[in-house]
Amino acid sequence: MQKIPRLMVAALRGGAGKTLLTIGITAALRRRGLSVAAFKKGPDYIDAGWLGKAAQSECYNLDSYLFDKETLTASFISRATRHDIAMIEGNRGLFDGVSASGEYSSAELAKILATPVVLIIDASKMTRTAAALVLGCKLLDPDCSLRAVILNRVAGSRHEKTLRDSIENYCSIPVIGSVNKMSMDNFPQRHLGLLPLFEHSGANTLIEEAANVAESHINLDALLELANSAAPLHFAGLIKPERETDPDHVDLRIGVLRDSAFQFYYPENLEALEATGARLQEITALEAQPIPDLDALYIGGGFPETHAERLAQNTVFKESLYNAVNSGLPVYAECGGLMYLAKELIIDNSAYPMVGVFDVATVLERKPQGHGYMTVQVIAPNPFFPLGTVLSGHEFHYSYICSETPEANSYAFKVTRGHGITGSLDGIFKNNALGTYLHLHALGAPDWARSILNLAFNYHQIRMGKKKGQ
Repeated sequence: MQKIPRLMVAALRGGAGKTLLTIGITAALRRRGLSVAAFKKGPDYIDAGWLGKAAQSECYNLDSYLFDKETLTASFISRATRHDIAMIEGNRGLFDGVSASGEYSSAELAKILATPVVLIIDASKMTRTAAALVLGCKLLDPDCSLRAVILNRVAGSRHEKTLRDSIENYCSIPVIGSVNKMSMDNFPQRHLGLLPLFEHSGANTLIEEAANVAESHINLDALLELANSAAPLHFAGLIKPERETDPDHVDLRIGVLRDSAFQFYYPENLEALEATGARLQEITALEAQPIPDLDALYIGGGFPETHAERLAQNTVFKESLYNAVNSGLPVYAECGGLMYLAKELIIDNSAYPMVGVFDVATVLERKPQGHGYMTVQVIAPNPFFPLGTVLSGHEFHYSYICSETPEANSYAFKVTRGHGITGSLDGIFKNNALGTYLHLHALGAPDWARSILNLAFNYHQIRMGKKKGQ
């Protein structure tokens, strides 16, 4: 049994201020000298980036759709035990899942990890109704340990008193914080949340401001007492030994395209690539220099559309990457990476030339073209996955793919949940390059990293053989 002080911060819906307050609490606890393990429920890169920045450590994702409950629990315990306290930010509303029973919701995660829940209530334009909402959450699932409330966007002291008295009297749940309405000028947003960390010039200042709010308006002592009340977690047999270094993979150079255009990576994915001995090398597509000498390349998601002109104009990098793919360089590209490997990116009827590995164009729309959990089955021979493999992840893209010769494209995946590239197919590939709208999590696809490394090893051997033959 392992004693792990822990809390989940949840809300009634998205947009209630949950992320900002979790960032503030995390940073405020660090000011007290505590080491904080940060976790984000669900498939999310942006919030996780901010939480990791506030905790000054990596933020890890927890989601029982992406990987099984045993793996989830093992991941949480192994990472949380290195710190003084674990903070988990929920997503959407507390009970919002994929079905009427709330599968894969924040509440289900809280139950899996036996974690006390602090509920953020957006108190805008309500008083006693807040008590009805809290009471409804308490009664809907008594096994979910709803233990405290933080009020947000409160209009003043009289408003706060009415809210506090109603909730504590009718729900027997303490209100441990009350935050007044704040200007969001310093907290710009895009799509469903905060602006990505890479694009915010004042990230450290924002985090400090959020910490000041938490220190001034939230009872951190009560919050710590609640975290310390969490029951011990059973971990015997859950934690698997570290993966042994594979001699074939030692010193393989795996490029990671990481800049303000391509920034979405689960830390577990990068750790999985490193686990068998490979060396990661971060590179950028925004500088006019050729791709370095690599054995494989991983391109994550991001917002290439916000850098379309710079990406299009950087012909030095594009041409070197195109030539490397044609020579057999293994490339695994997700979402934004898929868009970059396409022939062009079309935004408001303006076409920006991209790398051109895949003979398709991506068109940016103003509404999501695919959003949510995604599952695919491998139906065609491809460089990365065996036939019949089932892969689960998520997609979130405002672009779609179009092609003048759709029959000429090769697709590895049949979509069984989600939209993917065509609505029924995904995983376009050519040579050793594969592009997909599916975001995979390495804990749910343990063979993913090894397949990249095996391809990298083969490519490395071919290159070394060619050099010796020169």
